Amino acid sequence: MISSTRYRALAEINRQTDLSRQIAQLQESVSTGKRIDKASDDPGASQRISEIRQTQADQVVWSSNTNMGTSIASAVDTNLTSISDMLNRAKELVLSGRNDTTSTTDRTAITQELQSIIATLDSASTANDPTGAPLYPTTAPLTIPVSDTLSLPATAQRDQVFGNVTTASGVQTLQQILTDAIAAVSGNSATRAADIQTSLDAIDAGSAHITQVRSDQGVRAARFDAAKDDLDTTGESLAEERNGLESTDLTYALSEFQSKQTALQAAQTLFAQTNKSSLFDLMG
Repeated sequence: MISSTRYRALAEINRQTDLSRQIAQLQESVSTGKRIDKASDDPGASQRISEIRQTQADQVVWSSNTNMGTSIASAVDTNLTSISDMLNRAKELVLSGRNDTTSTTDRTAITQELQSIIATLDSASTANDPTGAPLYPTTAPLTIPVSDTLSLPATAQRDQVFGNVTTASGVQTLQQILTDAIAAVSGNSATRAADIQTSLDAIDAGSAHITQVRSDQGVRAARFDAAKDDLDTTGESLAEERNGLESTDLTYALSEFQSKQTALQAAQTLFAQTNKSSLFDLMG
């Protein structure tokens, strides 16, 4: 009889202690706004939160990479626009030198400006990107990681931009095309018209080449934009999921708090009433 009573009393004390612990946990959850204080509060949710936290940390790096890729791609596009403008100007100069009435002084001025354009092209080909690396690397461009499964190049190899232009004279560089144009403008008057036409055709081929390069570059830039959009969308989803796992549902928490507090008060009252009897009363 005594042993059974003691067992029931101990079990009831343990139950009330557990209720008190749950109430304290709910109080802390409401005050901090956090549903989970330690992994044991919800092992499954804690594991998922840990996974989300790691992914979010990775996304900070990937987001930084997409910004860098976008910056490099933008610098390339600006550079290519300048190159296109230079070729247009070169064509104007060569056209002005096609007329036999153009003076020697004017031809000298034309060739000097063409030489200046060549020098500017040389400078453009060795320009650096915002990170200090070559804007147009001489080898295959490094790819930039933008997710755990995707890495993208932000630019093209130097030869793909300034070389590989197919002309009537064969595959040439932009600089060689303009060097030939100088020779045509300042060369023998007997063949000047034909030579200049050949140069004009070559410059047109160079312009078409740069147009294609710019189109390819636009695709690269668009891929970085798409990657950034994907990161933003995924980031919002992860933040929402993490908030749902971590944050306290105030309506539920307050309801549970009231319910458990009522249950504890009732249990304490009943326990006190039940244990008013003395040992002698139980033995009587």
